[in-house]
Amino acid sequence: MRRKTVQLVVCVLTAGLALGAIAGCFGGGDEPEPTVDIQATIDAAVREATPTETPTPEPTATPVPTVAPTPDIAATVAAALAAAQPTDAPPTATPEPTATPVPTNTPVPTNTPVPTPTPTPSPEQSSGPPCIITGEVRIGGSIPPVGTQIFARSKTDSNVVVEAETRDGGKYTLAIPHFDMVFDLFVRGNDSGQDTPATYQGCREIRNLSIG
Repeated sequence: MRRKTVQLVVCVLTAGLALGAIAGCFGGGDEPEPTVDIQATIDAAVREATPTETPTPEPTATPVPTVAPTPDIAATVAAALAAAQPTDAPPTATPEPTATPVPTNTPVPTNTPVPTPTPTPSPEQSSGPPCIITGEVRIGGSIPPVGTQIFARSKTDSNVVVEAETRDGGKYTLAIPHFDMVFDLFVRGNDSGQDTPATYQGCREIRNLSIG
């Protein structure tokens, strides 16, 4: 639309200038008409008819709102406490527990003494020379090594025990200081099947022992 308006103005101005030139040629008068600058007139008319274009401003980008960070309250408090405490301060000592005083009117229990066991009296030995039981020992038909254990146990009182060990050749000797008793004879804890006679002061008996 604007372009058609400019073309119409140019045509009207051109036609008007042409008519003016023709009238000057046929009109009388001694003084010539001034020469009209047609191109300058057209340019001026075009400038006046053309509206000044107002530049359209570029759209401004809407700034994105910045979300404020959520404060870490626990971390802030911990950092404040750490900054407030001096670095070279010694750790706080844990107070020792205070003993509760015992009331003076409360009786303190007395420790009960541990009862002392009554010792079992061992059989009394008779005075005078002991009864000697001696002999040789065989285990499986062979002479046992030196130090093989031999012992006699009373048939009437099992607490009465007399011990001995073999010597070279499997020989042994038991000195029994208890009288009026019969003893079982053992080799290494095995009953040899041999017994002593009833012992008496200074008796001498030979008993050869064999097991296995």
